[in-house]
Amino acid sequence: VSTQSTESSGINAEYGGLLEEGGEKAQAAAFKGYALLKKISSLEKKDYVGKTGRRKFLKNSKVGSVEVQWKGHLEKVYYPTPRSGHVRNKIREELKWGIDRKSKFDKQRDFLIWSQEIVEDVAHQRYFHSLPLISWVMKHEAWWDWLVFLIALVIQLWLLKEWVDIPWARKAAEEAAGELAPHLSQCDNHTMGVCPSEGFKFTIVCLGSVHLLACCFLATSYFLANYHRISVKRNPNKRMLIKWHSFYHFYLLALLVCSCLGIATDGVLYCFHLFHIATLFDLLGRVIRGATTHADQLIVCVPFAAIIAYIYAIIYFAAFREMFDKEKMEYCDTLGRCLVTVLKNSLRPSAGGHNYSWKDRREFKDLWQRLLIDASFWILFTVIGLNVVTSLILDGFRQLKAERERAVKDMTTLCTVCGL
Repeated sequence: VSTQSTESSGINAEYGGLLEEGGEKAQAAAFKGYALLKKISSLEKKDYVGKTGRRKFLKNSKVGSVEVQWKGHLEKVYYPTPRSGHVRNKIREELKWGIDRKSKFDKQRDFLIWSQEIVEDVAHQRYFHSLPLISWVMKHEAWWDWLVFLIALVIQLWLLKEWVDIPWARKAAEEAAGELAPHLSQCDNHTMGVCPSEGFKFTIVCLGSVHLLACCFLATSYFLANYHRISVKRNPNKRMLIKWHSFYHFYLLALLVCSCLGIATDGVLYCFHLFHIATLFDLLGRVIRGATTHADQLIVCVPFAAIIAYIYAIIYFAAFREMFDKEKMEYCDTLGRCLVTVLKNSLRPSAGGHNYSWKDRREFKDLWQRLLIDASFWILFTVIGLNVVTSLILDGFRQLKAERERAVKDMTTLCTVCGL
């Protein structure tokens, strides 16, 4: 019996090898036939293959093409490319828009550097995709992105219905001569003066647990896919490195913390997760990148605006502090209070100045003083300061648009190899 089983296992192994070899030959023959039909289709401007043929002959591969000069004619050559799926879409986008296109030499050199790092990234992805559970988590990263946003949105829509001010509800019930809801009549003290209905806490715990799990899967998928790219030191010869103090790392940490605390705060902190919509749509991401292109210069404008406000706070405290009206929340008893008042009123829209009450300073001789102060503040803060901020933001959008148009033109009109 053992001899027969050994012989049968050997026959099966040999037969399986023949099938595998025959399958490869059949695949190669099918591709040659497909390439011929594709060539005829390109010459006669008709589709002789169709979607059915592509699915039948190229189930595990796709087709690439390149134009070459053959015997004085421009010919299109088709070749199969494997559908490995390990080159991530994010890496493709980074390569497409992040390659240096200043000159032909810079583009070729940068492309070779990117290629070497992409090969390393593909090997890294293949290793993790060979592990069943980790592969499942990493393949469904888009699911975790949408779950984080949609669960937070559902909770916030529910809060719009559940959050009711208790004194207002009781007063409204008395005026309408109706009965107060049972959960409101039995609620005296609650967090933030609201009292949700029965089952609210249980539902928040259930949704919050799923939300926390989605956040954990999202963070795990990101770090498993990119931990080999995270670096403490800056390396100018690397193109795919991610700084350890990247903003997205702190953002993921904030997602996890707010998801944990959201359960304890009856869903309040889940409003932070609504910002996650910016990661779901590339258009919103480009808007944010355009507004923060000159972030370092925008930060410098903040102390400049604070200095202007401090100078005017000194002027108001030294000569005009009696004009402030406390009934309108205008305080200038100390220089610190005067500074806070100036900052508050500087951020409000006005017709040129701060629009203070000027109490007890309403004679005509005080008009030129107010005119001088309001006009100078309007020139320094509104005309110069705010326009500088606006111009920096618009310049960031123009810069990103110009880079994108230059990249699109380069990809559609120039060859990566020869530059023609």
